[in-house]
Amino acid sequence: MIGGTDRVFDAVGDSASLEACVRIIRKKWPQARFENAETGEKYSTLKEIPCGSVRELLVNSDATAEESWDHDRPDSPQNSLISIPVRTNEVTIIVDDTESPDMRFILDGIEHLLEYSTHRLIARAA
Repeated sequence: MIGGTDRVFDAVGDSASLEACVRIIRKKWPQARFENAETGEKYSTLKEIPCGSVRELLVNSDATAEESWDHDRPDSPQNSLISIPVRTNEVTIIVDDTESPDMRFILDGIEHLLEYSTHRLIARAA
């Protein structure tokens, strides 16, 4: 992915938010593969991801897409890589095409889940 489109969500950028994003993505991409963008460490399951310490996670749709992106192949499939930088007060989802059916499903799911989580935190604080 060179460039991409950023979708920024106001949310607590913690391990629970990252885990929630991964769970939504796995609904659409059950064979997803993961990589810590800062260290290059790879994970094949959610349980392996140290969500509390990962600040940016790359998600490939499957092992074939992961291999294509790892080797910088010019034919790397579009909409097969998602980048998730997590910051203190936001979660950003970076994708190629926000209007593709897979990305719409993923982005809508993440938006609803993070919005619900944020409302619950506000209600608890009140």
